[in-house]
Amino acid sequence: MSRRSRAAGAAALVLAAALAAAAAPGGAGAPGAGSARVPAGLGVAWAPVTRVEGVPMLGANDLTRLLGASRTWRSDVRRMVLRSGGRHLTLTADNPFVIVDDRTLRLAHPVRSSQGELHVPVELVERLPREAGWPLLAYDAAARRVRVAPREGFVGTPRVAVSGARTTLEIPCERAEGAGVVGRSRARFRLRLPGALAGELPDSLPEDGLVRDVFATRSAGGVLLELALDPATTGFRLVADAARRRVLVSFTAIPEPGFEAFAAEGAAEPRPLRTIVVDPGHGGSDAGVQAEGVLEKSLALGLAELVADELQRRSGARVTLTRRDDRDLAQETRAELANRARADLVLSLHVGGYPGSRARGALAWCAPATRTPVAGAAGRAGGGREALAPLVALLPWREAALERAVESRALAEHVTAALERAGFGPAGVRERLPLALVGVHSPGILLECGSLTHAEDRARLLSQAGQRDLARAIAEGVLAWRQGG
Repeated sequence: MSRRSRAAGAAALVLAAALAAAAAPGGAGAPGAGSARVPAGLGVAWAPVTRVEGVPMLGANDLTRLLGASRTWRSDVRRMVLRSGGRHLTLTADNPFVIVDDRTLRLAHPVRSSQGELHVPVELVERLPREAGWPLLAYDAAARRVRVAPREGFVGTPRVAVSGARTTLEIPCERAEGAGVVGRSRARFRLRLPGALAGELPDSLPEDGLVRDVFATRSAGGVLLELALDPATTGFRLVADAARRRVLVSFTAIPEPGFEAFAAEGAAEPRPLRTIVVDPGHGGSDAGVQAEGVLEKSLALGLAELVADELQRRSGARVTLTRRDDRDLAQETRAELANRARADLVLSLHVGGYPGSRARGALAWCAPATRTPVAGAAGRAGGGREALAPLVALLPWREAALERAVESRALAEHVTAALERAGFGPAGVRERLPLALVGVHSPGILLECGSLTHAEDRARLLSQAGQRDLARAIAEGVLAWRQGG
């Protein structure tokens, strides 16, 4: 679901008019009047509009799908009723009157029957009462499509501007306050935006700018923009302008106040990958997270075996596990096993759990690529997530961890980017020394592969297909890390 950018200067998406027209009970008069351009985008459901007797129409079957409704048909009166929750919509062939819940709308043109299906004037989608809980639909007259706006809103076409040593992306975003940076490397700077991409990525990028490439990927509840930046870029700044419904992310090639530094990065050259140690978290009397009868220790072991098989097959490296059965292992034992194997890479696999929270997705913990101590309890930022006391502890920085911290951070970025692309997001990186890697002399991460207390995550983690997809995504990230950067 990724799309590569080609060029700058695409027209900005005009969202306000579409939202106003769709939300207003009175709507626009004639179909298409005042409709806004809502280009085909990433994750936006749509249906085609056809003309029946010269009038733009939407098939009743497509309307049912877009509204997430069920339908019943009475052939004796040629009437169809669409139901969604406690809402209902009544359509009658050759009749301009449509009943929407407790109100009656008169359309400029009647509902028509054509080729065995009812067709509804698109005027209706602009007049559905949003306050009654109906999904927001927008008619794109130029593309002849009706689209559904997600609950999180639309993300529009990014505009790129260059001013001296600074390059700025301005991104229309209805819920700008939810935007955040989730990857701070220059090679793959990652920005998560709530909503669905309804705009276009730029067709080209300014040659004198700092942004070299842009990719868009669907993420849980939003869109992930992944940017490749010029190596000369020294810092970034994110401004979420909720009042103007836009996100501004700026990059600079000179030191400027208010700009944040990028994550430390290793040399852009291939890394040796002869031996990999995969460490299934917990075991024995330490069950880890428990939810709906599922134990983290068992899930981690099964997943570790799949990841080991995938890595062995695709990398050619020797892959060993710290445990292959249900047993207790002290952290010192895990570290000793990795160090004796002379591992080039260590993956400690876990899953998360957050009672009373909606937290989901993957998270990679790595040793901080800095010698500056970080105070406080380690936990997941955002969404009211609880601290991970059993899994991650802030400890005095050890030389063994710090020596390979830059490579570990790069590994975390590669793996979480691969997980996002495979649909296992949101995926983030935390620079806190994980207890599972204390004493390990190799680059490594503790990877939480999802949350057992989130229904969607749990279902995917427990399915064979989901586990195989997850193992493949982790391997993709490791192989990308091996290439350098």
